[in-house]
Amino acid sequence: MAILPLLDDGSCGQQNTCLVRAGDVHATCPQAMKCGTCVAWTPREKNRFTRNAGQCLLDRSATQYLDCNAAICPYYRPRAENPAAITWQAQKPAQRQHDVRKRTRGMTREAPPPTADALAYATFGEHPAAVADVGVPVMSGLLGDSLAPLLERFRGGTVQVGDRTLPIEALWARILLIRRALTSLDQAVDISGIDDETAGKMHKDIAGMAGSMTTFNVLFARKEDGFKGTGKGE
Repeated sequence: MAILPLLDDGSCGQQNTCLVRAGDVHATCPQAMKCGTCVAWTPREKNRFTRNAGQCLLDRSATQYLDCNAAICPYYRPRAENPAAITWQAQKPAQRQHDVRKRTRGMTREAPPPTADALAYATFGEHPAAVADVGVPVMSGLLGDSLAPLLERFRGGTVQVGDRTLPIEALWARILLIRRALTSLDQAVDISGIDDETAGKMHKDIAGMAGSMTTFNVLFARKEDGFKGTGKGE
């Protein structure tokens, strides 16, 4: 099947069929590098442009659906059975990242921050299914619903760990868990009932551990979410 990118005016050979039976067309949508072919996009309703609008599963709380013709974000991944995957897989990773970031600059929306589930799946993406099935719900639960957002320009990127290339979201999930553990430990000292001298020493040690993590603050979208080496949030 030839890849025929959807035109700006919405012209598409499968448009009418898609509006009636979106599920049948979703896997074979002829678009290239558009929301409509992404694994995270699901058609929901006909919009004012007489095209399908869909929900991005990375942002389930969104109040508006995204047009199938919307520009892709750094998390774009085409469905494996979709013709767009041919174009995607033919590109080298470096060129793919460059193209995604180039398109992202022209977006009128920010790429949605990943949910706890999305971060957990990224973390266990390289593990066997049996391990992922157990680990994903545990990590998702540990991360919780309130997540510090990753800076926009890093989203969808990769990080080199030894001889392995991993999604940066896999590293991000671990950084958030370390930050949460240090915060919880600092708060536990306050309510432990130990003497002030010992508590002060423990707070200082915890601040030292947090200080060693401040190198990762460049990844935080909001400065106030980063690690603080002074302790006690001061």
